[in-house]
Order: sequence, then structure tokens, then C-alpha cells
Amino acid sequence: MMNNSTLFKALSGLALASVVTLSGCQKEDFMEEQFQTNAVQVNAQHGQAIPDQYIVVFKNGSNKLSSTGVSAMTIAGRSATVAMRERMLLATGIEREAIKQTFEGNVNGFAARLTKNQLEQLRNNPEVAYVEQDRIIMLAKPGTDNTTTKGNGGNTKGGTDTNTKGNGNGKKNTTEPTPEEPAPTEPTPTEPAPTEPTPSEPTPVEPIPVEPTPVEPAPTEPEQPTSAYTKITPLAGETLPWHIAMNGFGDGTGKTVWVIDSGVDTDHPDLNIDFQRSVSLIYGDASIEDGFGHGTNVAGIIAAKNNGTGMVGVAANASIVALRVFDNTGYGTVSRAISAVNYVNNMAKPGDVVNMSLGAGISSTLDNAVTAAASKGILFAIAAGNSATDCSVNSPARVNAVGVYTVSAMDRYQNFWASSNYGAPVDFAAPGVSATSTRIGGGIGSAGSGTSLAAPHVAGILLLRGEVFSQGTVNGDKDSWPDPIASVE
Repeated sequence: MMNNSTLFKALSGLALASVVTLSGCQKEDFMEEQFQTNAVQVNAQHGQAIPDQYIVVFKNGSNKLSSTGVSAMTIAGRSATVAMRERMLLATGIEREAIKQTFEGNVNGFAARLTKNQLEQLRNNPEVAYVEQDRIIMLAKPGTDNTTTKGNGGNTKGGTDTNTKGNGNGKKNTTEPTPEEPAPTEPTPTEPAPTEPTPSEPTPVEPIPVEPTPVEPAPTEPEQPTSAYTKITPLAGETLPWHIAMNGFGDGTGKTVWVIDSGVDTDHPDLNIDFQRSVSLIYGDASIEDGFGHGTNVAGIIAAKNNGTGMVGVAANASIVALRVFDNTGYGTVSRAISAVNYVNNMAKPGDVVNMSLGAGISSTLDNAVTAAASKGILFAIAAGNSATDCSVNSPARVNAVGVYTVSAMDRYQNFWASSNYGAPVDFAAPGVSATSTRIGGGIGSAGSGTSLAAPHVAGILLLRGEVFSQGTVNGDKDSWPDPIASVE
């Protein structure tokens, strides 16, 4: 029998996703009904503006702060930012208790509860770039159970087109360049000696075929620097979930992933946590402990160890830096997410990977923070969202920049998940239906479905390869460009 504690852990582990029934078991049916009830309540808050709470962004140029953030600031520059903030708070009469976040980095400013008068003063302040209303982000989404049709063993993956994206618009068309064969009108040139003077012309034609050959190594070259990943064999006692096997996996030892989420189960034996750099961005709560389960699900798909127990992640044994922005109820804010990306921008190095299985309405500040971090060579895997709508109106999923990968969800038969968001910003589809992962309290189990679980697959690939490859395209994509299916190779 399932006790209340186990049930709570199972339920809280499902977020930003809908639960699908994995079997006819009555226990799982009961879990699904309970979670779907909670999800409907949660959705009412998701994306809503927080009354009287605003994000205030300074003009970086006013105090000559570097666009690369705190890590590149001088002590004087950092002091100038703090001094500017203190001056504004004093001038507008904003109390300390009203401050929700402070930003120092690529984004400089603060988030606070403001009166109408304070809001007006800040909007008119020449040192303020703009003011944006803060919004709620809730991890749990009301998902409809999308039962996908199970074909005869699934669909065969199409040609192994290796597509490297990063500009957010990775859907490409193929063109056929064969029309140069009409030139076989060489029978006519049989006219006497004109052909003899031209023998010198055929010779130049020969070097031309030599030119295409150098072009071939060029495409191979981008693969070389990142292709050196170590393949592994799961140890005895390991579970290899279907979606990890489909996606591909390898040894992530020495790589770092920054998981902006609900924290992580710090005692989980299958997770390699970097406690030194992990931090909570929730004011008044310094713990990185995951009380909701979502962050632990995400972390396991990316980096669960190959240690003879539990499961294997895509980049097994990679170091996980947990940046906690959601509390134990799955509640978070856009301002917390901005603080987390600022932290990454200040602390991470090029080649590190960030997973953001979150999103809300449009936030220019969050989008700009992601773009700035990506410009430093930090890679992002971002969930497209689970509203079955175009993600062009969702931040940060809509960000279209080099090194930023927006991910839709598909099932084991490579069918597009019905609740997945779609649109031009999407770069790849990855498995996200009926996934298995690590759970709070130890062990592994059902993590449900959603783009929250698809994005971590791409994060793992980025850790291993530094880019994403594809194997065919997803079936039933809702836009005009079927998403390439993400793969390690």
C-alpha cells in the first residue's frame, strides 16, 4: 500500500506538466486524479501580475558598468550600483521590508512592492531604464492527459541530419541542387577543332571539383572539438529509462549544469551536487533543499550518476549547481528567475549549461539576462511550455540567440505531445512524456510529462557535446516546421 508520505512525494514531484497513466494500476490512477485537481488550482495564479510588485532596472551606462556583469565590475563599479539603489530607496521612501530582490550584474536594479507614488517617481527617474511588473511563475500546470497512439514499434527515425542550432530557429529546409546536368549538350561541341583549343578550359574545370572537397572537412570541423565525449555502459543495478536511451547518454564528469528550479534533494545518492555554488534566491529562505520535487526530477534526467543504483542521466555524474527560485508549493516569481540568471552570468564559465524548466508571460528583463549570459558562451536549455500555444509570447522560451535552445516535448513514438508549446523559437523536440527520474526522498519513479522534462535532455546533450545533433523530425508538430529530434549524435 502507498502511505501518505510516499504519495505526497510522488505528487509534489510532478510540475509544469500533466501526469499520464503509465499502467492500469489503481494506485497510479488515484495519484493522477489528485494531482490534476491541484494543477487546476495552481494554474489560476500562473503568469498573473503580482499586485504592486515591480522590477526596477537601472541604466547601466549611467555609472559605466560593464555589460558583462558583476564579475567584470570593479569594486568601485559595484559600490556605485549599491549606492544608486540606496539613494533611490531613500528618495522614494521604500522600506526595507518592501524589497524582494536586488540585482547586481548584467541586470542592475531591484524588485520591490511600490505605492503608486513611488512607482511614478521611479518611472521618471533619469537613472532608471524601465520598470516592469513582477509576475508569478507556478511550476504545476493543468495538463490534459494526452494518450498518444502507439504505432507498430514506433516510427523510424528519418535521415540522420546533423543540425546545429542555437539561433532559436533551427528548422531548416533542404534544397536540391542537381540542375547542372543540362550541360551534357557536349555532343554539339563536337564541332571540329574548337574543342581542341578548349582543352585548357577542361583543366580549370578539374580544380573546381577539388574545391568542394575542402568544403567537406569544414562541416566536420565543428563536430571535432565537441565530439570527444565518453560513452558509458550502465553498471549492473542501473535503470536506463527509455527516454535517456532514445536521446543518448555519456559521461558528464567534470561538466557543470546550473539548474534554476525548486532546489534539489541534497541527500539523493544519485545526484552529484555542488554545495559550494548552489544557492537559494528566495529571500528569507537560504535552503536549497527541494520541497516540491520538480528540481530533483530535472536534475536526475540531466546528470543522474552511473553508480550501480537508481538511473543513468544523459550526462551522468555531471556537477549540479542548484539555484532555488521556487518554494515548497511550486511558487516562484520572474524577479527570482532574473536573480538566478544574474548569478549564473556572474559565476559560470563558457561551456557551462543552464536548465530553465520554467516560464511565464513576457519579461524583457528576463530575456535580456538570458541573452547576455549566452553571449558569454554559457549554454541554455529552456522548456517551451505546456499550454499548447505559440511560445513566442513566453519568456524566456521566446529568446532567439546563439547558445539558447528552446525545447518542445514528444513521446516515445516521436509524436508531438499535445500540450507542448510550439512556434518559431523552438529548436528541438526531446522526450517528455511518461518520463522516469530521481525523486525527493531518494530513489527513482514517474516524473510525469511536460516540456520541463524535455529540456533537461537537451541540457545533458549540451554538457556532453557543446551543441545538439538531431535524428529525424517529430510527428504532428503544430506549426509549419517539424522540430528536429534532439540527439547526442
